[in-house]
Amino acid sequence: MRRRGLSLLPDDPDIGWAPYIWLVYIVIVFLVPGLWDPTDDGVVWFASIAATLLFLPLYFAAYWLRGWAKFGCSLAIGGVGLALAPLNTGASVFVVFAAYFAGMAADRIGPAFARIALLGGVVGVGALAVQPSSSFWLPASIGGLVIGLFGVQQVQRARTHATLRLARDEIDALARIAERERIARDLHDLLGHSLSVVALKAELVERLLERDPARAAREIADVRAVAREALAEVRTAVRGYRVGSGAGLEQELAGARRALAAAEVELRCDVGPERVGPHVGAAQEGVLALALREATTNVIRHARAKTCDVAFFADDEEHGLEIRDDGRGPAARPGHGLDGMRKRVESLGGRVAVSGPPGTRIRVSFPAAKEAPP
Repeated sequence: MRRRGLSLLPDDPDIGWAPYIWLVYIVIVFLVPGLWDPTDDGVVWFASIAATLLFLPLYFAAYWLRGWAKFGCSLAIGGVGLALAPLNTGASVFVVFAAYFAGMAADRIGPAFARIALLGGVVGVGALAVQPSSSFWLPASIGGLVIGLFGVQQVQRARTHATLRLARDEIDALARIAERERIARDLHDLLGHSLSVVALKAELVERLLERDPARAAREIADVRAVAREALAEVRTAVRGYRVGSGAGLEQELAGARRALAAAEVELRCDVGPERVGPHVGAAQEGVLALALREATTNVIRHARAKTCDVAFFADDEEHGLEIRDDGRGPAARPGHGLDGMRKRVESLGGRVAVSGPPGTRIRVSFPAAKEAPP
């Protein structure tokens, strides 16, 4: 959902609300030491407040800017820190923020490193002019380097997420197009055959009405049966799945393979959807497809995995699917996606088991039905 009205930050899921939390460092490192200095005659107090008021608009503006404009904003923030360095050594935190934005001022790694180095050179020359103490330039140098590299990593991470979102959107669009084309082909084949039969039998009935009414009645019954059968087949085609065929799972597995490939994760599947096809109904198949999609999304976003194994199983006791990756293991608290998956599965009498590390293993299972699935 987009934010309405005036917002200090761009509506970007990769930014979130963390920038507001990072402002705590201004209070801890800069304001508190400056405001509680027993030797302060009031100048440090007013200068620190003024610097903070100048920093805040530059800070929020930097999130909206790109390229050299963002780098210029980072230089201005670093200048605020240098101006306050002789009065409040905690002003080194401004240089750290400046390095962060310098690292985010370029999309590619090489230019980003160059801008961090350029900022360091400008700040270094300025530091020689104001001659701050080591309690300023030491944390400014070390913190600026570390946080500047973090800014570079943030840009690369955002680019990766954007690429994955585009890939996923493209896959979904292609899947919808392919599904529409499949239904169109089914409708053409079903209706073409059925209507041809109905037309031929209608002509035959017309000729038999006077000569052989009994046979004409039988042909009319056949027309009715063909029409009903065609109607049932059309309804199935319009719903977009074949009950118990596993077609939806096949399509979702193909989408998962493409999405994981975009994230450089190898998908391995030795036992495919055909294993559970005869055992699942439309509702279970849809839930299994959504579970596969959610598990794939978790692997891409959180697992940092290299491989992902998907297996479908079915025996006398249960049937379902299992997704296992070699990543960093499940989160301490499950996210909304996993909670939603669990609720959907449990609503149909199944269960979701999550285990790990090593890696993350998600097992979605339904008890074996005593009769044909709905």
